[in-house]
Amino acid sequence: MKGYADAHCDTAVKLFEKGGALRKNGLQLDLERMAAFPGSLQVFALWLDPKYYPIALRQTMKYLAFYKKELERNRDLIRPVFTYEDILENQKEGRLSALLSLEGGEALEGETAVLEVFYELGVRMMTLTWNYRNQIADGVLDGETGGGLTPFGKSVIRKMEELGMAVDVSHLSDAGFYDVAKCTEGPFLASHSNARALCAHPRNLSDDQLRILRERDGFVGLNFYPAFVAEKNEVTQEGLFRQLYHLVEKAGEDHVGLGSDFDGIDRTPADLRQVEEMASFLERMEKEFGRETAAKLRQENLLAVLGRILK
Repeated sequence: MKGYADAHCDTAVKLFEKGGALRKNGLQLDLERMAAFPGSLQVFALWLDPKYYPIALRQTMKYLAFYKKELERNRDLIRPVFTYEDILENQKEGRLSALLSLEGGEALEGETAVLEVFYELGVRMMTLTWNYRNQIADGVLDGETGGGLTPFGKSVIRKMEELGMAVDVSHLSDAGFYDVAKCTEGPFLASHSNARALCAHPRNLSDDQLRILRERDGFVGLNFYPAFVAEKNEVTQEGLFRQLYHLVEKAGEDHVGLGSDFDGIDRTPADLRQVEEMASFLERMEKEFGRETAAKLRQENLLAVLGRILK
Protein backbone atom coordinates (compact mmCIF):
# COMPACT_ATOMS: atom_id res chain seq x y z
CA MET A 1 0.00 0.00 0.00
CA LYS A 2 1.27 3.47 -0.86
CA GLY A 3 2.14 5.99 1.81
CA TYR A 4 0.37 9.29 2.39
CA ALA A 5 0.90 12.54 4.29
CA ASP A 6 -1.72 13.86 6.71
CA ALA A 7 -1.36 17.40 8.03
CA HIS A 8 -3.45 17.02 11.20
CA CYS A 9 -4.58 14.52 13.82
CA ASP A 10 -5.30 14.85 17.56
CA THR A 11 -4.49 11.28 18.53
CA ALA A 12 -1.70 12.02 21.01
CA VAL A 13 -3.83 14.35 23.14
CA LYS A 14 -6.82 12.01 23.07
CA LEU A 15 -4.65 9.10 24.21
CA PHE A 16 -3.24 11.17 27.07
CA GLU A 17 -6.71 12.24 28.20
CA LYS A 18 -8.54 8.94 27.71
CA GLY A 19 -5.69 6.49 28.29
CA GLY A 20 -4.14 4.18 25.75
CA ALA A 21 -1.09 3.64 23.59
CA LEU A 22 -0.13 5.00 20.22
CA ARG A 23 0.87 1.60 18.88
CA LYS A 24 -2.55 -0.01 19.22
CA ASN A 25 -5.79 1.51 20.43
CA GLY A 26 -9.50 1.80 19.67
CA LEU A 27 -9.31 5.33 18.31
CA GLN A 28 -9.45 6.47 14.70
CA LEU A 29 -5.68 6.11 14.27
CA ASP A 30 -2.90 3.96 15.65
CA LEU A 31 0.53 2.95 14.43
CA GLU A 32 -0.19 -0.71 13.74
CA ARG A 33 -2.97 0.22 11.32
CA MET A 34 -1.03 3.14 9.88
CA ALA A 35 1.94 0.84 9.21
CA ALA A 36 -0.05 -0.60 6.31
CA PHE A 37 0.95 2.65 4.54
CA PRO A 38 4.78 2.55 4.77
CA GLY A 39 6.65 5.83 4.49
CA SER A 40 3.64 7.91 5.54
CA LEU A 41 3.91 11.22 7.37
CA GLN A 42 1.51 12.10 10.19
CA VAL A 43 1.37 15.54 11.79
CA PHE A 44 0.45 15.14 15.46
CA ALA A 45 -1.18 18.25 16.94
CA LEU A 46 -1.19 19.13 20.63
CA TRP A 47 -4.60 20.73 21.22
CA LEU A 48 -5.67 22.35 24.47
CA ASP A 49 -9.20 22.24 25.77
CA PRO A 50 -10.06 25.82 26.84
CA LYS A 51 -10.34 24.61 30.44
CA TYR A 52 -6.54 24.29 30.38
CA TYR A 53 -5.85 27.84 29.19
CA PRO A 54 -4.95 29.05 32.70
CA ILE A 55 -2.20 26.41 32.75
CA ALA A 56 -1.55 26.30 29.00
CA LEU A 57 2.21 25.90 29.04
CA ARG A 58 2.19 23.32 31.83
CA GLN A 59 -0.48 21.18 30.17
CA THR A 60 1.15 21.37 26.74
CA MET A 61 4.43 20.18 28.25
CA LYS A 62 2.61 17.17 29.70
CA TYR A 63 1.26 16.32 26.25
CA LEU A 64 4.66 16.82 24.67
CA ALA A 65 6.35 14.52 27.19
CA PHE A 66 3.72 11.83 26.52
CA TYR A 67 4.16 12.19 22.76
CA LYS A 68 7.93 11.83 23.00
CA LYS A 69 7.68 8.73 25.20
CA GLU A 70 5.22 7.09 22.82
CA LEU A 71 7.49 7.72 19.84
CA GLU A 72 10.48 6.33 21.68
CA ARG A 73 8.53 3.19 22.57
CA ASN A 74 7.67 2.67 18.91
CA ARG A 75 10.94 3.44 17.13
CA ASP A 76 10.55 0.28 15.10
CA LEU A 77 7.51 1.80 13.37
CA ILE A 78 7.83 5.57 13.52
CA ARG A 79 10.47 8.27 14.02
CA PRO A 80 10.10 11.99 14.74
CA VAL A 81 11.09 14.34 11.93
CA PHE A 82 12.56 17.82 12.27
CA THR A 83 13.77 18.51 8.74
CA TYR A 84 12.66 17.65 5.21
CA GLU A 85 15.66 15.34 4.94
CA ASP A 86 14.43 13.38 7.98
CA ILE A 87 11.17 12.67 6.16
CA LEU A 88 13.00 11.46 3.06
CA GLU A 89 15.24 9.20 5.16
CA ASN A 90 12.23 7.60 6.85
CA GLN A 91 10.56 7.10 3.48
CA LYS A 92 13.69 5.40 2.19
CA GLU A 93 13.65 3.02 5.14
CA GLY A 94 9.88 2.44 4.92
CA ARG A 95 9.28 3.96 8.35
CA LEU A 96 6.46 6.25 9.40
CA SER A 97 7.27 9.89 10.14
CA ALA A 98 5.83 12.02 12.96
CA LEU A 99 5.90 15.81 12.83
CA LEU A 100 4.85 17.75 15.92
CA SER A 101 2.46 20.71 15.86
CA LEU A 102 0.82 22.99 18.41
CA GLU A 103 -2.88 23.67 17.82
CA GLY A 104 -3.26 27.16 19.19
CA GLY A 105 -0.60 29.47 20.56
CA GLU A 106 -1.95 29.66 24.12
CA ALA A 107 1.06 27.74 25.44
CA LEU A 108 3.40 30.58 24.44
CA GLU A 109 1.80 32.68 27.19
CA GLY A 110 2.78 35.87 25.40
CA GLU A 111 6.50 35.08 25.03
CA THR A 112 8.25 34.43 21.72
CA ALA A 113 11.11 32.93 23.74
CA VAL A 114 8.79 30.03 24.60
CA LEU A 115 8.32 29.45 20.87
CA GLU A 116 12.08 29.00 20.54
CA VAL A 117 12.02 26.43 23.35
CA PHE A 118 9.22 24.52 21.65
CA TYR A 119 11.26 24.53 18.45
CA GLU A 120 14.21 23.01 20.32
CA LEU A 121 11.81 20.36 21.66
CA GLY A 122 10.80 19.40 18.14
CA VAL A 123 7.73 21.48 17.29
CA ARG A 124 7.77 22.33 13.58
CA MET A 125 4.24 23.69 12.99
CA MET A 126 1.76 25.83 14.90
CA THR A 127 -1.90 26.53 14.30
CA LEU A 128 -2.03 30.14 15.48
CA THR A 129 -5.41 29.96 17.20
CA TRP A 130 -8.09 27.47 17.96
CA ASN A 131 -11.63 28.82 17.55
CA TYR A 132 -11.29 31.71 19.95
CA ARG A 133 -9.14 34.74 20.62
CA ASN A 134 -5.73 34.32 22.15
CA GLN A 135 -2.69 36.59 22.45
CA ILE A 136 -1.80 35.98 18.79
CA ALA A 137 -5.10 36.66 17.01
CA ASP A 138 -8.85 36.09 16.91
CA GLY A 139 -10.19 32.66 16.05
CA VAL A 140 -12.92 31.91 13.51
CA LEU A 141 -15.72 31.93 16.09
CA ASP A 142 -14.94 35.45 17.34
CA GLY A 143 -17.62 36.75 15.02
CA GLU A 144 -18.36 40.00 16.84
CA THR A 145 -14.82 41.29 16.69
CA GLY A 146 -13.29 39.34 13.78
CA GLY A 147 -9.91 40.84 14.55
CA GLY A 148 -6.65 39.84 12.95
CA LEU A 149 -3.11 39.44 14.26
CA THR A 150 -2.06 41.35 17.36
CA PRO A 151 1.37 43.01 17.56
CA PHE A 152 2.50 39.95 19.52
CA GLY A 153 1.03 37.73 16.82
CA LYS A 154 3.06 39.49 14.16
CA SER A 155 6.22 38.97 16.20
CA VAL A 156 5.34 35.27 16.49
CA ILE A 157 4.97 35.01 12.71
CA ARG A 158 8.37 36.62 12.19
CA LYS A 159 10.00 34.26 14.69
CA MET A 160 8.34 31.19 13.14
CA GLU A 161 9.67 32.09 9.70
CA GLU A 162 13.12 32.76 11.14
CA LEU A 163 13.15 29.35 12.85
CA GLY A 164 11.67 27.44 9.92
CA MET A 165 8.35 26.56 11.54
CA ALA A 166 5.18 26.16 9.47
CA VAL A 167 2.52 28.83 10.04
CA ASP A 168 -0.91 27.15 10.09
CA VAL A 169 -4.01 29.34 9.53
CA SER A 170 -6.72 26.72 10.12
CA HIS A 171 -9.07 28.04 12.85
CA LEU A 172 -7.86 31.62 12.27
CA SER A 173 -10.28 34.50 11.64
CA ASP A 174 -10.58 35.85 8.11
CA ALA A 175 -8.84 39.07 9.14
CA GLY A 176 -6.07 37.00 10.67
CA PHE A 177 -5.65 35.02 7.45
CA TYR A 178 -5.14 38.18 5.43
CA ASP A 179 -2.76 39.57 8.05
CA VAL A 180 -0.68 36.39 7.79
CA ALA A 181 -0.62 36.78 4.01
CA LYS A 182 0.73 40.33 4.47
CA CYS A 183 3.21 39.52 7.24
CA THR A 184 4.82 36.39 5.85
CA GLU A 185 7.56 36.21 3.27
CA GLY A 186 7.38 32.49 2.58
CA PRO A 187 4.57 29.95 2.17
CA PHE A 188 2.03 29.15 4.88
CA LEU A 189 -0.65 26.48 5.15
CA ALA A 190 -4.14 25.58 6.34
CA SER A 191 -3.59 22.10 7.73
CA HIS A 192 -7.22 20.98 8.05
CA SER A 193 -9.74 23.25 6.32
CA ASN A 194 -12.21 22.85 3.46
CA ALA A 195 -13.89 25.09 0.87
CA ARG A 196 -16.47 27.57 2.13
CA ALA A 197 -18.09 27.78 -1.30
CA LEU A 198 -19.35 24.21 -0.84
CA CYS A 199 -19.93 24.35 2.92
CA ALA A 200 -20.50 27.75 4.51
CA HIS A 201 -18.83 27.02 7.82
CA PRO A 202 -16.48 29.70 9.18
CA ARG A 203 -13.80 27.03 9.66
CA ASN A 204 -13.58 26.69 5.89
CA LEU A 205 -11.71 28.90 3.43
CA SER A 206 -13.13 31.24 0.83
CA ASP A 207 -12.15 30.91 -2.81
CA ASP A 208 -10.10 34.09 -2.44
CA GLN A 209 -8.17 32.57 0.46
CA LEU A 210 -7.55 29.42 -1.58
CA ARG A 211 -6.28 31.61 -4.41
CA ILE A 212 -3.83 33.29 -2.02
CA LEU A 213 -2.53 29.94 -0.78
CA ARG A 214 -1.92 29.00 -4.40
CA GLU A 215 -0.11 32.25 -5.17
CA ARG A 216 2.01 31.92 -2.02
CA ASP A 217 3.04 28.34 -2.80
CA GLY A 218 1.20 27.13 0.29
CA PHE A 219 -1.03 24.18 1.13
CA VAL A 220 -4.56 23.27 2.27
CA GLY A 221 -5.41 19.90 3.83
CA LEU A 222 -8.83 18.30 3.28
CA ASN A 223 -10.70 17.92 6.59
CA PHE A 224 -12.88 14.80 7.02
CA TYR A 225 -15.34 16.32 9.53
CA PRO A 226 -18.86 16.09 8.02
CA ALA A 227 -19.92 19.53 9.26
CA PHE A 228 -17.01 21.04 7.29
CA VAL A 229 -17.69 18.89 4.22
CA ALA A 230 -21.37 19.53 3.54
CA GLU A 231 -23.01 21.02 6.66
CA LYS A 232 -24.39 17.59 7.49
CA ASN A 233 -23.91 15.03 10.22
CA GLU A 234 -23.66 12.25 7.65
CA VAL A 235 -21.45 12.32 4.58
CA THR A 236 -19.51 9.76 2.54
CA GLN A 237 -16.41 9.86 0.39
CA GLU A 238 -18.61 11.42 -2.31
CA GLY A 239 -18.71 14.61 -0.27
CA LEU A 240 -14.96 14.52 0.31
CA PHE A 241 -14.31 14.27 -3.42
CA ARG A 242 -16.63 17.20 -4.14
CA GLN A 243 -14.55 19.22 -1.70
CA LEU A 244 -11.31 17.89 -3.14
CA TYR A 245 -12.24 18.81 -6.70
CA HIS A 246 -13.12 22.35 -5.63
CA LEU A 247 -9.92 22.76 -3.61
CA VAL A 248 -7.87 21.61 -6.58
CA GLU A 249 -9.72 23.96 -8.90
CA LYS A 250 -9.17 27.01 -6.70
CA ALA A 251 -5.86 26.30 -4.94
CA GLY A 252 -4.25 24.21 -7.68
CA GLU A 253 -3.23 20.57 -7.82
CA ASP A 254 0.19 21.40 -6.37
CA HIS A 255 -1.22 22.91 -3.16
CA VAL A 256 -3.87 20.49 -1.87
CA GLY A 257 -3.58 17.40 0.29
CA LEU A 258 -4.94 15.68 3.39
CA GLY A 259 -5.74 17.05 6.84
CA SER A 260 -7.99 14.33 8.24
CA ASP A 261 -8.47 15.67 11.80
CA PHE A 262 -8.60 12.05 12.98
CA ASP A 263 -9.29 11.79 16.73
CA GLY A 264 -10.14 15.48 16.84
CA ILE A 265 -13.58 14.86 15.35
CA ASP A 266 -16.51 12.95 16.83
CA ARG A 267 -18.01 12.12 13.43
CA THR A 268 -16.41 10.96 10.20
CA PRO A 269 -17.61 10.06 6.71
CA ALA A 270 -19.60 6.84 6.92
CA ASP A 271 -17.10 5.04 4.69
CA LEU A 272 -13.92 6.62 6.09
CA ARG A 273 -14.20 6.11 9.83
CA GLN A 274 -10.60 5.26 10.67
CA VAL A 275 -7.12 5.07 9.26
CA GLU A 276 -7.33 1.62 7.65
CA GLU A 277 -10.20 2.86 5.47
CA MET A 278 -7.80 5.38 3.93
CA ALA A 279 -6.90 2.56 1.51
CA SER A 280 -10.16 2.77 -0.43
CA PHE A 281 -10.04 6.58 -0.41
CA LEU A 282 -6.53 6.66 -1.84
CA GLU A 283 -7.39 4.07 -4.48
CA ARG A 284 -10.37 6.11 -5.58
CA MET A 285 -8.24 9.26 -5.61
CA GLU A 286 -5.98 7.66 -8.22
CA LYS A 287 -8.97 6.67 -10.33
CA GLU A 288 -10.48 10.16 -10.09
CA PHE A 289 -7.37 12.26 -10.66
CA GLY A 290 -4.88 9.92 -12.33
CA ARG A 291 -1.68 8.54 -10.85
CA GLU A 292 0.47 11.69 -11.10
CA THR A 293 -2.02 14.15 -9.61
CA ALA A 294 -3.16 11.65 -6.99
CA ALA A 295 0.44 11.23 -5.82
CA LYS A 296 0.62 14.99 -5.28
CA LEU A 297 -2.62 15.07 -3.32
CA ARG A 298 -1.84 11.93 -1.37
CA GLN A 299 1.62 12.91 -0.17
CA GLU A 300 3.87 15.00 -2.38
CA ASN A 301 2.27 18.43 -1.91
CA LEU A 302 2.49 18.46 1.88
CA LEU A 303 6.06 17.20 1.75
CA ALA A 304 6.92 19.87 -0.81
CA VAL A 305 5.60 22.76 1.29
CA LEU A 306 7.42 21.42 4.34
CA GLY A 307 10.55 21.27 2.20
CA ARG A 308 10.11 24.95 1.46
CA ILE A 309 9.60 25.88 5.13
CA LEU A 310 11.61 23.60 7.41
CA LYS A 311 15.26 24.44 8.04
